[in-house]
Amino acid sequence: MLSAVVLAAGEARRMGPYLKPLLPLQGVTFLEGIVHTMIRSGADEFLVVVGYEHELITAAVQLPEARFVVNDVWRSGQLSSLQTAVRALSPHSEGMLFTPVDHPLVSLSTYRVLIERWMEDRDSIVIPRYEGRKGHPAIFPARLYGALLHDELQGGARDLIYREMESVLFVPVQDPGVVHDIDTPDDYRRLIGELP
Repeated sequence: MLSAVVLAAGEARRMGPYLKPLLPLQGVTFLEGIVHTMIRSGADEFLVVVGYEHELITAAVQLPEARFVVNDVWRSGQLSSLQTAVRALSPHSEGMLFTPVDHPLVSLSTYRVLIERWMEDRDSIVIPRYEGRKGHPAIFPARLYGALLHDELQGGARDLIYREMESVLFVPVQDPGVVHDIDTPDDYRRLIGELP
């Protein structure tokens, strides 16, 4: 069983007045688009970790297939959202596919390739690489859930990746979406178009 998680809890101050999860892309929000892609990719359960303005975000999207979980300590950073997700996963979860909500341009084929590689070795960490740059989404195996929750990870999940480097599968992809994070209005205009 593969769990799919969107991390959408942060305030994202650099986006100004815009909430990243609700930014439009091809007729849906970032959040809806990512979850729809995850559903088509073949994952088995779908979670969205929210925090900042979570009531507004959950009311604004139509995602009956996803379960929303609230990270009450979202100001602590992305690791706290991963921990919130791990606590909410099905007990049958064998791996966690996750991405921040600011990576909405990743293609369905990339999700499927990453999942296929993980299914070949379910104890591995799977990370896409585009032109030598690491990106999102990533897959962490269930054997690392305890470490995510309990180990001292000052640098967040990166610390775990460095520690587990022998079990990391870097998957080359021809998809610039894995490295395109949309952090500012200028990023949005450059990659997508004018803001509403």
